[in-house]
Amino acid sequence: MTNSRARSIVGLLVAALAGGGVAGLTPHAAAVSVDVTCEGTETATYEPGLRQTAQPVSYAVNGVLSACSSSDPSIIAGTYGEQSSATLSCATFFAEASGTRVFRWSDGRSSTFAFDRAIKDAGGQSTVTLTGTIVKGEFVGSAVIEQVAFLTPRTTDCLISPGLAQLGPAKVALTISKE
Repeated sequence: MTNSRARSIVGLLVAALAGGGVAGLTPHAAAVSVDVTCEGTETATYEPGLRQTAQPVSYAVNGVLSACSSSDPSIIAGTYGEQSSATLSCATFFAEASGTRVFRWSDGRSSTFAFDRAIKDAGGQSTVTLTGTIVKGEFVGSAVIEQVAFLTPRTTDCLISPGLAQLGPAKVALTISKE
């Protein structure tokens, strides 16, 4: 095989890995250098369950990242989790917001992600898109896009006790890249 043909094949493989993602989610485009891409799942729980009227709620978000491809071969998987409380209802829990999330990698290191969150509902699916930057740890300064595709919750869950107590598991696609 010629060197130029080998370079072409390697280029196509890199492009395929960089553009991969969860079916139905939009992958991050035109990255100069991909640090890591992962697919996985996310689950959110609410206590008490969300109702039509806003009430104080404790919530937890737990993510498992698998099938990771990285410029650092020791990163093959990761996790993240958040726990907090807020005043929420079924009408407000998917509101646009900002926050931070810490990815914990399979090599023992971590990356702190500062994000803005946007929501799009279409065809029975709610896609949560978090965009921002790694502000601390592994891949500091890199751009991040994380998309989470939940089935749109049934509104009837909000009308009866215990309310909407869980979302997911949902599909996750994560790309961290230097631009």
